[in-house]
Amino acid sequence: MLRELPPTSGLPPRLSDLFGRASDDALEVGLAALLDCPGPQVECSGTASLLIALEYLKSRSPRRSIIVPAFTCPLVALAGAKAGLNVIPCDIARGRFDLDEAHLQQLMGPDILCVIATHLGGWLTDVARLRAILSPEVIIIEDAAQAFGARQNQRPVGFAGDIGFFSFALGKGFTIYEGGALVANDPAIRAGLQETARRLHQPQRIDEYWRCLEFAVFHFLYNKIGLRLIYGTSRNYWLRRGDYIRAIGDYFDNEIALHPVSRWRKAVGSRSLARFPAHLAATAASRDLLIAALAKIEGLDLHLSRPGDAPSSFFALASFPTQQQCDAALDVLWASTLGVSKLFAHALGDYDYLAGKLVPTATPHARDLAARTLTITTSPWLGAADIAKIVSGIAEGMAHSG
Repeated sequence: MLRELPPTSGLPPRLSDLFGRASDDALEVGLAALLDCPGPQVECSGTASLLIALEYLKSRSPRRSIIVPAFTCPLVALAGAKAGLNVIPCDIARGRFDLDEAHLQQLMGPDILCVIATHLGGWLTDVARLRAILSPEVIIIEDAAQAFGARQNQRPVGFAGDIGFFSFALGKGFTIYEGGALVANDPAIRAGLQETARRLHQPQRIDEYWRCLEFAVFHFLYNKIGLRLIYGTSRNYWLRRGDYIRAIGDYFDNEIALHPVSRWRKAVGSRSLARFPAHLAATAASRDLLIAALAKIEGLDLHLSRPGDAPSSFFALASFPTQQQCDAALDVLWASTLGVSKLFAHALGDYDYLAGKLVPTATPHARDLAARTLTITTSPWLGAADIAKIVSGIAEGMAHSG
């Protein structure tokens, strides 16, 4: 089959987005209106946004340790290490993605600079709860890299902590191919983040021109056939070699680019941003259909949003009772064209290439959930026949006795 569903629900580009005039700050203006906030700061990636935030906080405090979820993207650890900080993984609650409060309290100490709270694309963490249990001098960075457009208690995520950041990379819903944004409620923090970015930015290099070319090509290939070529072929290549980290796209080097985003990429993004709210609604409707079908599978743990939460829903998260059952379902579905994958290959401490970049901690809940959980696309391209095949593959995995 030549068609391929994306692993997450990305906003489909239009060729017309590539052309036309836009003011230099059109993307920032559009983001401010969508997020109902002043001064969103566009950067060249979500990781760059986090690194800028960490460098800013480091300049204000002698503290040099940060606490991160043990179930999160390895780029978070790489950003912390790049900033010269001690990165301490905190376990997550059993069977859920919130930080484990008991473990968090054990890790807290006078050297803790900040705690990173992570929203996932189909599930949001309780930042208000975290704020209530932490002392006021501990900064909370809200990692909304996968949750642009999500809302908690009628407010966009990213603002319940002290600093928030988003990713506009491929697979994050709205995209400028690589990009991100920083937000903060406090004007002094916003000014500090902007000054830190000016200090850290390198001159616009060939990287940015290459990103522009890739972004243009993306507009021609983000379709069911093009995705088979640029995503499915690569994934299946690594699956055949047993390299699940690269199959997921979970391998990153130590280089973190820090340079301004070109006016052209921001202009293209500003034109597509107008369609994003409608895409979010279509994605939520697709997720509801998928969840309704999966809910019929007895024993499958679907990670559903809490009252007051409206996640971005770019993918659904499902956990099996055992790793063996999850692996059996992935054997059936991963190499298919149905948008089934894993969010992260491992708990943070189990990536070999992060050795030496983390303070060792025991995180059994994160390790367990990473082993038992898969993701399923919620793209509006997902049809009834696709859902039926996904349900069948998951049911086959659930029937696996190990």
